[in-house]
Amino acid sequence: MDKAGRTRRAYIVEALLEYMIALLVIDAFLAAILKQVGVSDAVTGIVSSFISFACVAQLFSASLVRRGRSMRKMILILDLINQLMFTSLYLTPFLPIPQGVKVGLFVVLILGAYLILNTTFPLKYKWLNSFVNPGERGRFTARKEIVSLIGGMVFSLAMGCLVDHFKAIGQERTGFILCGVTLFVVAILHFVSLLLCSEAPEEAESAPKDTSLSAAFRLIAKSPDVRRLLVIDVLWKIASYISTPYYGTYLIGELGFSLTFVSILHIAYSLVRAVFSPWFGRIGDRRGWASLLTLGLVIIAAGYLVNTFTTPAHRYLYVVYYTLYAVAMASVNTSLCNMNYDYLDEAVFSEALGARNAISGVIGFLASLLGGVIVGAIQGAGNRLFGIPVYAQQVNSLIALVVVLALIVYMHTVIRRMPRRAESASR
Repeated sequence: MDKAGRTRRAYIVEALLEYMIALLVIDAFLAAILKQVGVSDAVTGIVSSFISFACVAQLFSASLVRRGRSMRKMILILDLINQLMFTSLYLTPFLPIPQGVKVGLFVVLILGAYLILNTTFPLKYKWLNSFVNPGERGRFTARKEIVSLIGGMVFSLAMGCLVDHFKAIGQERTGFILCGVTLFVVAILHFVSLLLCSEAPEEAESAPKDTSLSAAFRLIAKSPDVRRLLVIDVLWKIASYISTPYYGTYLIGELGFSLTFVSILHIAYSLVRAVFSPWFGRIGDRRGWASLLTLGLVIIAAGYLVNTFTTPAHRYLYVVYYTLYAVAMASVNTSLCNMNYDYLDEAVFSEALGARNAISGVIGFLASLLGGVIVGAIQGAGNRLFGIPVYAQQVNSLIALVVVLALIVYMHTVIRRMPRRAESASR
């Protein structure tokens, strides 16, 4: 097997294992761990949104690049540390230390893990995608996602059933410890999968001349195209992080779903996303990533609209929202990354991706703080807003809907008028 083919296969396995770890440190699973730690719903949402704040670390990605230094080796080490920190989250609630210290340790671990993850992300994405044919990125991404989704849904269901089983027999602590042990095993396998990926042969020659932190800001200042793409990231992060981090506590709290049912929901999510991913991948390859992103935004707008009406009395509307969310995510995340290829010089890909994600991540984190204020205020008022009975997550969903609608307008009025690199080259 040739080096490129072996690396692409290892990349698919790496993505699956990374996804399995991610599933147990987000949404309802993360909310369940934090419930064991003993924090409020508002604080849980803010902790969940550290994912967004940690994106600021992507500004430092370029500074890791040095001529003669192996990026592969550095990414291997940092990724292993990152995954082991995620694993430790499941053991933290049961340490014999004061509750305040426990919360502080949990925050340090999850923030540290995401900071490391985001520092390496742009470099790892460029490294592993260098083995993928540029004309087949959409289809390869679809295949990679399908493997991750199918494997992830089985893993998520198994872990959800495990936690619920031990909770039912009064041994919830055992269930969480077993989750931590499982994550440790997956982390080691993830490390091995990266070991099987070859080092990009052009890595030493392609090291950027200026890898300082200020270079990322200069790139934004001098490139109108980077700034236009940055607006997309900012609006998307605002919509996502003012709403999504607070759905986990809503699911296992007010809506009363078990972790087993949440895992079944994730299976449905994975199946839907797996069905749509190949189709969307072909659209991205043929019509461009802006077209695909716009389609995904229209679908997620419909999802936020549905979630605005989701209450304990109509809790299964969340299933409708989550289905629409699954369809939308088959296009949105891939489009946001690959739009760099359509509109920017590939030489600045890592710097542009890191700068975009870092700045939008900070703004997204601030949006999550606003979301936490809204959740705390409405819950403190007995689930009322201006005297009207309402749940905080309904209000957050409505705000997200308005932001996504603004982003759709921006896509049509600004981004769709930008010439793609292929179009520019043909003129």
